[in-house]
Amino acid sequence: MHAVSHLASKYAQSNASPQVALIAEGGGQRGIFTAGVLDSWLDDGFDPFDLFIGTSAGSQNLSSFLARQKGYAKRLIRGLSRHKRFYRLGRGLVGGNVVDLDWYFEQTRQGMFKLDLNAATASLGHRQLLITTTNASDRKGYFLSPSSKSQWRELLKASSALPFLYKQGVKLTPWLNDNACNSDKACNNGAAEHGASDNSASAHGAASNEGIGSDFYLDGGLAAPLPVREAYRRGARKIVVIRTVSEDFQAQSAWVHKLKSWICVSGFCPKTIDYLVQHEQAYQDELDFIANPPEDVEIVQIFAAENLQSKLLGSTDADLRHDYHAGISAGKQFLTQDPMALTQMNAYFHTQVQTNAHTQTHIQANSQIQPFSALSA
Repeated sequence: MHAVSHLASKYAQSNASPQVALIAEGGGQRGIFTAGVLDSWLDDGFDPFDLFIGTSAGSQNLSSFLARQKGYAKRLIRGLSRHKRFYRLGRGLVGGNVVDLDWYFEQTRQGMFKLDLNAATASLGHRQLLITTTNASDRKGYFLSPSSKSQWRELLKASSALPFLYKQGVKLTPWLNDNACNSDKACNNGAAEHGASDNSASAHGAASNEGIGSDFYLDGGLAAPLPVREAYRRGARKIVVIRTVSEDFQAQSAWVHKLKSWICVSGFCPKTIDYLVQHEQAYQDELDFIANPPEDVEIVQIFAAENLQSKLLGSTDADLRHDYHAGISAGKQFLTQDPMALTQMNAYFHTQVQTNAHTQTHIQANSQIQPFSALSA
C-alpha cells in the first residue's frame, strides 16, 4: 500500500507558488497517527503551509503542531483519552455524557497537558487556522477561526463533540456571529463550481449566519469529515491531507442505508441514523473530488502503510504506540519524497534547523510514490 499518494495536473506542477493547505482528518484515538506525522515534521523544522483545516481530533493535532509542542498530542491521546474520567459508557445510561469533554479540555490549561496557545498564535501569524464544526440545527459544516485562547478551546471542544457521546454539543458564545467563516466574503470566492457542498455553511453566504450563535455545535466530521474542497475553494492549489484510514477505505456502507430503511419505516428515525448517513455522503463527496480534482490543484494524501491498530475510543496503549511510530515513519518518508519538502520550503518555521542536501525531483501527473513500510522506524 502506498504511504504517500500524489494527484497533480501539469498546470498545478507549473504553478510556482500556489497557496499550500494542510488538512488533518479526525478519527478519535486514530489521530495518534497524525500526531506522529506532525512530530516528525517538527523535528525537521518543516512548516510551509498557508492554511490549516482540522476536523475533530485533527484540529487538536494542528493546534499542537502550531504550538511547536512535540509529543503533546501523543500525551493527550495516550493519557487523557484513556483516562477513566474521560470515557465511561455507564454515564450515558443515566443521562450523562459518555465522554467528558469539559474535563478533558480543562486539563489543557495547566500542567503537563497545557496547550501553549500563545506559541500557537505566534507561529500561526497571518496564516489561517479553520476548525470544523457541525451546526446541530441546520446540520451544515462551519469553518471557524479562533481569535482568542478561550475561543480556541471552545472550538476544539465543539469540533470533537460526537452526538450521543457528548449529547448536547457545545453552545458557542456570541462572538461566533462576527467570526463565522460563512459570513466572510472570501468564502464565496474561488472554486464554488468545483464542489461547494450543501452541507457546508460557507457555501451559503452571509444569509445563513443569522442566529447561529444561539445554536449548539457538534463534531465537524459529521458535515465536513475531509474538507479538501473547502481548502480548494479558499485558494489552495497544493493540498496535503493526513488520513487516519487505509487508502482503500470506502465511505459508504450499505448496512447504514439498510438500517435506516428498516428503522425509519415506522416514522421514527433516530438522529443517529441521519448523522451516519450524512457523514458517509459528505465523506464520499470529498473522495470523489480527490479522485477527480480540478486541473489546477495537486492533492497529496499521507496514509499509514498498513491498517492502523487503534480505534475511535478504547484503544490499548500498545496499539497507540504502534500507530504513533507509523506516523513518524510516514512523516519522514514524505520529507524525503515531496518536492516541497526537498526544497526546504519552511518560511513559517522560526527555528534553526540543520538541513540536508537533497536532489530536487519532479512528480509527474498521477504518479505514485513507491510503497514503503511505515513500521520500519
